Amino acid sequence: MDKARELIEKLGKSDDYFERQKAAWALVNLGEAAVDHTARALESGEFSDLRYKSAWILGKIGSLSAVEPLCRAMLNDPDHVVREWCAAALEAIRSQGAVPALVLAMKRESSNDVRLRAAMALRALGATEALRDLLGYAEPEIRGMAVTGLAKIGHRESLPDVARLMQDEEMEVRRRAAAFMGEVACDEALSCLAQALQDSESAVRCEALKSLGKIKGEGACDLALRSLQDQNPQVRFTAVTTLGEIGHNKALVPLVEIMFGQEDEEMRSWAAWSLGEIADERAIEPLQRAYKTCPTEVMKMARDSLVEVFKVII
Repeated sequence: MDKARELIEKLGKSDDYFERQKAAWALVNLGEAAVDHTARALESGEFSDLRYKSAWILGKIGSLSAVEPLCRAMLNDPDHVVREWCAAALEAIRSQGAVPALVLAMKRESSNDVRLRAAMALRALGATEALRDLLGYAEPEIRGMAVTGLAKIGHRESLPDVARLMQDEEMEVRRRAAAFMGEVACDEALSCLAQALQDSESAVRCEALKSLGKIKGEGACDLALRSLQDQNPQVRFTAVTTLGEIGHNKALVPLVEIMFGQEDEEMRSWAAWSLGEIADERAIEPLQRAYKTCPTEVMKMARDSLVEVFKVII
């Protein structure tokens, strides 16, 4: 009996888990010689366990000849687990020929796990045009996944397209659009983030602040400073930590005011942390004062900034 066929038999019929695993790895090690038999098992295997393991094996082998059967199974297999493993295998093989099927899977798939894996495969393939087309898709979940895919690729050229989604009706799409701006981290993103900081949803405003922390610079600092007055305490807290990540000394005085102010102890302690991140020596005196007079958590963070950043002996 052909070696690959024999191993497929074991993979599909053995009751011994370890024997099945051994057979799967043996098929991987056979490489191209195992592709045809494994592809047949993927498309016609009786049990889903055999089919999803076949998809895994084909992904590990990485043969381009497995792309077509994997695409067919991803679109047609009745078990969503098998479909997900097919998308994962296509991600591993990284053939541009899989792009149309991956896009179709995102559009018509009922399982969120399969959609997500298809989106990750498109990202791994650098399929920017396909992802840009999906920005205009009717279903908000697809638009959001497309934004994240472009963000992880770091595709700056998509910034104008993503910027339009700052007005999207779905909060999650707007939040992902704000996150995109931090991934491309360019000054052109600042105007989009200024808009996001006015969003009605606090989650979008927080995401915009996190992106400012990645962009850095005086412009990012100016925008983050405005959010210290936000009505939502989580947004104010995120603004405090973002100012530390930006590290611009324009934030020194406002952060000192928060450290000694009326906000809760956690926010005041993180203001002390941010003062350390800015690393301006003018912060030493207020940090020393906070170490002596402020509540415990603020005192601890002030001490850490003094010792670790400014090398002050306490």
